[in-house]
Amino acid sequence: MDPVALADLREPLWYYVVTPILGLAALVLTIRLRAPQWRRFADGVRAVRGGGGEGVSPGQAATLATVTAFAAASAVGAMTAVTLGGAGTLPWLWLFGIVLAPLRYAEVWLARTDAPGKSGGDVEVTGSLARRFFRMGDRWRLVGALVAALAVGAGFAWGGGANGDALARVTEIVLPGSTLALVGGAAVVGAVLAVGGSRTLPIAGWLGAAGLVALVVAALWGFASDPGGCFAVLGRAFADALEGAPQIDHWTGAFAGEIARASVAYMLVPLAAPTGVSGALHSLAGGKTRDQAALAVLGPFFCAVAATLLVMVGVGSGALGTRVEGQRALMEDTRIYRIAAESASQRAESDRLYDGMERILEGESRNPTISVGTARGMVHEPRFVQMKEGALVPADIALRMVKGRPDRILVPGRYGALQEADLALLNDVYVTGQMLPDGAGLLAASLEAAHDLAPRLLLAALLALAAVAFGAWGAGVARSLSAKLPPPVRIGAALLPAIGGGLAATGLTPWIAPLGALLAGALVTLSALLLLVRAGEIAKLDR
Repeated sequence: MDPVALADLREPLWYYVVTPILGLAALVLTIRLRAPQWRRFADGVRAVRGGGGEGVSPGQAATLATVTAFAAASAVGAMTAVTLGGAGTLPWLWLFGIVLAPLRYAEVWLARTDAPGKSGGDVEVTGSLARRFFRMGDRWRLVGALVAALAVGAGFAWGGGANGDALARVTEIVLPGSTLALVGGAAVVGAVLAVGGSRTLPIAGWLGAAGLVALVVAALWGFASDPGGCFAVLGRAFADALEGAPQIDHWTGAFAGEIARASVAYMLVPLAAPTGVSGALHSLAGGKTRDQAALAVLGPFFCAVAATLLVMVGVGSGALGTRVEGQRALMEDTRIYRIAAESASQRAESDRLYDGMERILEGESRNPTISVGTARGMVHEPRFVQMKEGALVPADIALRMVKGRPDRILVPGRYGALQEADLALLNDVYVTGQMLPDGAGLLAASLEAAHDLAPRLLLAALLALAAVAFGAWGAGVARSLSAKLPPPVRIGAALLPAIGGGLAATGLTPWIAPLGALLAGALVTLSALLLLVRAGEIAKLDR
């Protein structure tokens, strides 16, 4: 699979399909359920202390559901949005929390109650959005089966693959050379948590809570680099979101529309992805459905708080506009300029982009007039490398550039003459040099400004959260399948997120995260539509 092509499909899906449907469903549910994100917030805080007898407590179930939305992919996604939009991403972040809360609330009501006319009334009979619709019979059985199938796919490629990929990026920066061992270890722990059922899921709840606390502590530690600068981010966030973000050192700034697009692509996707699965995790707990639904409201707001701290540190520490030694994929993350861009308006001038042939020999461009840029800044002293036999070596290629991107590649043939090569080779070409950090790089650099140990605390937190996310997604996926399926089938489904995380750790599946975003988008869209259709029924249950 081509990761670039999948990424190109992801953006229109989330911009033009998922986001409008989420907004519509949230508006209708907010009205029909009398604004549960505000009305039931205090009830959710009180319900945290509630007991659930044996097994998973209400608070632990809520923690598991929260970790599926805020783990490594969300932390790195938040910082990626900052690299593209700066402080202006904060208002969007809180808007997403407000939008998602009523959907979480409504999903818990359906997942924990039986279908109309059924006498079961047991959360073990329903226990998820997929099972709930499957038990409604007739045409709804097909809908329930489709939700379950999408949950399996999203669990593997997003819950596992995207979180594993994000964790691998951070690990390679903080502890180079340990990626496979640490991310693979987290995947193994996640697999154990997923298949252990009532014996291991309470442990997963506590581990998830510890990971969330450690993440917040690491972010607060980052404030020590420049407390005044970090708090100043709040003051300009709304102005930037409405008017665009100004240039900051080597960061070229961003337009208001670019900030909105970055926020949707990198903040909304991970926060919304568990829609359709989170209800299954809340169904693990005993107690009253009304209290568990109130608890579900807290999750999106906690995610917004944690991400806010990271955004404030990323911008306020100064790491956003400071170049560091880095490496980017030529096809995915860079563009070639005829005239370097130094501001957002200059970056929008298409005539600055380079058209024509570009010869690269011994890693250096033979054209001294061109410049290489990332999404929001220029690369200082760029060099080109390519992967050969498992090692990066100076590139020896020729490229034809169209609007700053290559669409043909030529390589030396048997006798040294250049000849056409498969475009797939472009996936193995990278640009190195002094550049602005990407999402994972900004996450590490902003904390490193406070203390060398802060990024390591962050990595420990993300390892714990990723392991719990693999296990929680696995439990949610297994619970989305019919209870009548043989146990080996449900156990195999529960292992899929951990398998996806392990594959991402190898670096051999660059397509897994963008594929996960597509599958998660389909799951979120279908789940939001179903909640919208059953809004009247949910309102009756909530009386």
